[in-house]
Amino acid sequence: MLRAPLSLLLALALVGCVAGQYLENQEYDVDENGLPMDSGNTELDEEDPTLVDKREDEDKLEEAFIMSTSKPLGEISGIAIDKKGRLVVFHRADRVWDENTFDESDRLAAGLAPIANSTIAIVNATTGQVLEEHGEGLFYLPHGLSIDSEGNIWVTDVGSHQVHKLGADYKPVLTLGEKMVPGTDGAHFCKPTDVAVAKNGIFFVADGYCNSRVIKYDRNGNVLAVFEAPDDNLGSSPFLIPHSLALIADLNLLCVADRENERVQCYSSGLAEGHRSIPAGIPITSAENIGRVYAIREKNHYLVGVTGADGDGTLEPQLFTMDMETGKANTFLKGIENAHALAISDEGKVYVGQMQPNQIVVVDLA
Repeated sequence: MLRAPLSLLLALALVGCVAGQYLENQEYDVDENGLPMDSGNTELDEEDPTLVDKREDEDKLEEAFIMSTSKPLGEISGIAIDKKGRLVVFHRADRVWDENTFDESDRLAAGLAPIANSTIAIVNATTGQVLEEHGEGLFYLPHGLSIDSEGNIWVTDVGSHQVHKLGADYKPVLTLGEKMVPGTDGAHFCKPTDVAVAKNGIFFVADGYCNSRVIKYDRNGNVLAVFEAPDDNLGSSPFLIPHSLALIADLNLLCVADRENERVQCYSSGLAEGHRSIPAGIPITSAENIGRVYAIREKNHYLVGVTGADGDGTLEPQLFTMDMETGKANTFLKGIENAHALAISDEGKVYVGQMQPNQIVVVDLA
């Protein structure tokens, strides 16, 4: 089971009720329309000694090392762990995203064909051996990757403005979005970033770079809801690149890495039924001013995330964990540059995908 780190460089405190308490007690403040109000947020503070692990081995640093893969990979944009415990790595092969990749209308530059080389690598999570390769000629600019409870792989392609569900042969069995055509309506995306899937087949897409919205779908790809971060007198502001999603279904919670707003915001997912039913997109809680959040994933009610530097350069890139049951959070492993994706094993190992250098960093939190 994933535990909080043994030694901490910094500590955070999440103010107010966490989602689990909110759903269990059904006690919350409401606005003038009778909807639940944001329960609280946190900012980066000085180290709080009350949150530091006091065990004898508190000085032990987390184990972290760079995985040596048997084949070189491109920029690693997405990573997940399949049912066999293998790493599934979504990478860009020889393609990079620079100022010439898209035109002013967010369309991929003319002449950029699908990436000819493989873009999906199946990697032994212990040895780094590349076991299989897939995805040749399918994707234009890989971004997010996640795996649902049935073993299907979901990817987002910011180049083609599409979301794909891949079957056992790593070929699309469901595709959403019009190929190469960015848009703002229900049939289009504009550089979508990530997907989170519930066990009942309902899924969420972060339509990230242009539209800054989250869309909820039924298992057949029909739109159920669209929401954006509210802009109201409570001090909230719209999403600014929702870059990664983490679904905590049993807490009825969808957390969004709101990258350029340097925060994680968690909303009702709208999955709970009966007296706990709350429409999707209602703000529950948030963590503010933590640096640009590139990726978040959840395991055993621990939310793990990776950040880049903040806008004014006062915060270094780092990893963090948040205990969604107690509301406490810890930051650690400072200085991990250009991290873009992460995955968490059942044993408490975190695999972080980086870009430039294109590599996988393994951190043991167990």
